Amino acid sequence: MTSYYLDNGLGSSGPPWPTLSNEHPLVSRNTRDMGTDTKTDRCGLTSGGPRSAGDILRKIGDKVKNNLLFVLTLAAVFWGLILGVIIQQCVTPYSTDTVVVLLKFPGELLLRMLKCVILPLVVASVITGLGAINAKSCGKIGGVAVTYYITTTVMASILGLVLVSIIKPGSGNEDNTYVEKQGVTLNQNTNTLDTIMDLLRGAFPDNIVQATFGKHATELTNMSRDDGSTYLERSLEFKSGSMNMIGIIVFSIVVGVIMSLHPEETAPLMKVVEAINDLTMRLVTLILWYSPIGIFFLIAGQFAGVENFGEMMSQLGMYMVTVLGGIAIHFFIVLPLIFFAFTRRNPVNYYLNMLPAMATAFGTDSSSATMPVTMRCVEENNNIDRRISRFVIPVGATINMDGTALYEAVACLFIAQVKGVSLNFGQVVVTGLTATLAAVGAAGIPSAGLVTMVMVLNAVNLPTDMISVLLTVDWFLDRFRTITNVMGDALGCAIVQELCTEELAEMDREKEMLGNGDGDVLLQGRADVEIGSTL
Repeated sequence: MTSYYLDNGLGSSGPPWPTLSNEHPLVSRNTRDMGTDTKTDRCGLTSGGPRSAGDILRKIGDKVKNNLLFVLTLAAVFWGLILGVIIQQCVTPYSTDTVVVLLKFPGELLLRMLKCVILPLVVASVITGLGAINAKSCGKIGGVAVTYYITTTVMASILGLVLVSIIKPGSGNEDNTYVEKQGVTLNQNTNTLDTIMDLLRGAFPDNIVQATFGKHATELTNMSRDDGSTYLERSLEFKSGSMNMIGIIVFSIVVGVIMSLHPEETAPLMKVVEAINDLTMRLVTLILWYSPIGIFFLIAGQFAGVENFGEMMSQLGMYMVTVLGGIAIHFFIVLPLIFFAFTRRNPVNYYLNMLPAMATAFGTDSSSATMPVTMRCVEENNNIDRRISRFVIPVGATINMDGTALYEAVACLFIAQVKGVSLNFGQVVVTGLTATLAAVGAAGIPSAGLVTMVMVLNAVNLPTDMISVLLTVDWFLDRFRTITNVMGDALGCAIVQELCTEELAEMDREKEMLGNGDGDVLLQGRADVEIGSTL
């Protein structure tokens, strides 16, 4: 007897999103024990015989129960949207601020909890992931991951430039038709060279403890000479408030590689780091069960705070259509095609298994805050090797910003069109390259792309005053950019795993040899090879 059962594509082998299997309660015991071949239909219900309404309802109830967290997260997104729109229409403008603050407070607690576990999660994940990989494999895995990230980011930037050039959302508009956003101040004293140098400085922090509190950035101040002329004075200032994630990841990578070169000497430390990693993931599990509540209030508060949604759409509607259209093409066409080309796997099932991470990304508006959920989805739902995901996901959450690159490219040309500035081909190319660099340097926090957009505009001598106008819709567009960034990270894990299959198999054989008592010979041979390759 042979029986076939269909995975619904929404769960995994472990909580909180379990995958349907042959022993899942959705497939009845009577069906498994039948003496004839049976198959399940697309809903997971056994075909070939009549089913009572009670049985169908019970099966659906079991499916919802086994995917409860995912169902609650989707419901939180939907009802948060509804509540926010109702409050925006019913509450007077004078009391809106207070209502929004109260609505966002439970969501603010969720963001704080997620950000609290980012540091131990990133450090422990990268070190344990690389500590289990030999130095040669580390180089290939890292090279494949970075190449994938840079390639997709450049493709997103080019796609944005093509769309904005074809649609021309800024043509035919006047400056005075746009909503003036008061109280917005951005640092406009910056340039491309200083931004790139700050990015490289951040990769090599002079104090790793200080890197967990902030990072250094170049400040340009207008100074006057005695003769009346002015000049820009550079100063390197420490800015607290956001972690220097690139520096922390580089430090963790170096530590992980060194530990992989000396497995015996660093074994006690590796056990400590693994324990921290396991503890952090348990904390993440607890936080995830609170996430539907936080996401509900975050979305409700954001939509309730919109002053005039109709006016915003009438003035920036085509700009939003261009950005969302580009994100949709990159999300539903470009990324799945790249994924299928390398893995030959069905991207639909992979996307469905990532729905919990997408919902969290939409609610929190932060790829860094979504990182714990992304890891769980790729490992438990899509069967990605932990040695891959624990390295690729943290790196991707820091440097892989496809949605941000596309958005900044569109925004730059949109502003040029509104201002009536015609950019030649060379300036368009500079815009694309700068948007890619700015996206890599953007933090994985809400609306971080607006800060780095100053660098893109300055690269082609465009005015930066209209960035404040884009703030009126950035809160909405940023959520879709975040979903795209998160999915880019997740798809990258599968591609890296596919291209590094031989390296992973070799490491498994080495582990098996160690378990069979051949560890001394193997470790000596591996150390000789790695030291020789290093020299």
